[in-house]
Amino acid sequence: MSLGKPSRVRRAQLVANELEELAQRISRFPATLGQTVDDVEVWLCRTSRWAFGFEPTGLRPSLMLGRDQIGLRVLKDGKLGAASCTRFDESTWRGCVDQALAAATTTAGPSQFTAPRTRKPGPLTFDPDLCDAILAPGELHRMADAVVDNLRHEATRTPGLTAFGGHARYTLKRFVVGTRGGVCASIHGGVSAEVVLNRDHADTFHTVHNPESFQPLALLGVRTLRGRPTESASPRDLGLRGRVPVVLHPRAFEALLRRLVAPLMAGSSKQNTLGFREGDRVAHSAFTLVEDAGLDGLFSSRHFDDEGSPTRRNPLVMRGRLTQTLLPRGPNGQPGSAASYRHTLGTTEPQEVGPRPTASSLFVERGEVAFHELVAGLDKSLLVQSFMGLHGADPITTQFSSGVGTGVTLERGRESRLLAPGAWNVSGACLTLPGGVAGFLSDIVLSRELYDTGTAILPYCLTTLSV
Repeated sequence: MSLGKPSRVRRAQLVANELEELAQRISRFPATLGQTVDDVEVWLCRTSRWAFGFEPTGLRPSLMLGRDQIGLRVLKDGKLGAASCTRFDESTWRGCVDQALAAATTTAGPSQFTAPRTRKPGPLTFDPDLCDAILAPGELHRMADAVVDNLRHEATRTPGLTAFGGHARYTLKRFVVGTRGGVCASIHGGVSAEVVLNRDHADTFHTVHNPESFQPLALLGVRTLRGRPTESASPRDLGLRGRVPVVLHPRAFEALLRRLVAPLMAGSSKQNTLGFREGDRVAHSAFTLVEDAGLDGLFSSRHFDDEGSPTRRNPLVMRGRLTQTLLPRGPNGQPGSAASYRHTLGTTEPQEVGPRPTASSLFVERGEVAFHELVAGLDKSLLVQSFMGLHGADPITTQFSSGVGTGVTLERGRESRLLAPGAWNVSGACLTLPGGVAGFLSDIVLSRELYDTGTAILPYCLTTLSV
């Protein structure tokens, strides 16, 4: 798809027209299969991205238009099969249907898929004004150039910048789910930017709505540079060893929740493995975790999940107690938790052809203490902004040991220092398992301030981890 050079209003309308065409073609496909299947479900995610990478020598343009990820599930004589492809082509889909039928296995599911139910796309995750503004010829380039230019200008007055990187990009996603019972579709678009300084300090920017001013984005590099400490420190410099107080930046907090807590909520099998039941205490009474794809302004928010069910608010942990788990659609068409998604793990082909329960947008209820009060009583501690190596964490025991990607020290009586890259490692467990050691969520203080990560709204979290 090429947006060409239409007027401002026309840009968002082209995207909407394209979505309508995608939905119509998918809705017509089941009828072409006749009686070869009892029902078929077609899932589509089309991704486009306009981006500029930040480099000391200038900007590196990157453009991706219309990368398709398509998953098909078929029902025939009580058997369910699945296949996937990356081509928006009906003949390719028919080949996938044959492949799915050949591999189909007996299922306790229904003889047909429940008809998708849709809500009209709105400003929840796609704002036509933002699309029109950011895709104006040269506009994204102009803002990306402003980030780099302002950063370079500030660097002349703040020595110490030896390298920087990052990006500014606008991403469009179109989701369509269709069966013989109907079709639903939605558009999602958002701006994101990141600046990384000397590989040891970073900051980000996210928005899915058209802001009154793009100045916060243009000044991202300046703000990041001004907030970067000039000195660095190792564990030996601070004399820290063993269990120490750690403040988790919301980005780091979210990473741990998604890797180690959300899997617990995704179905009864893991719940039984861990020995928890609904109502059991799993965290401090100050901790409330909600999965809510209807949160306005997050790029991860959705009007419907990948089974076509209208999404809803799912309280997972309330005041420290397990409230519910995320369940798939039932065998008789019950919508379950309406939180079943396909995750492609960064590849071009769906790794899980069938959707599975997982968290989309997360929300953690704010605490009662302002951030400056949260850290005022700390003598020596760490503010961890990001991790590297969480892929090795164990979602069964919720234990992790990970290097710190970026962060700063919190020291009474002196300015913060950068956590020296590669020198810091923190470990612990998220949850207190039956008969196990206490997890960090059992002893926390949460900030009053909330932070938008682009996929979650979270406070800062003060806890204790091993260094």
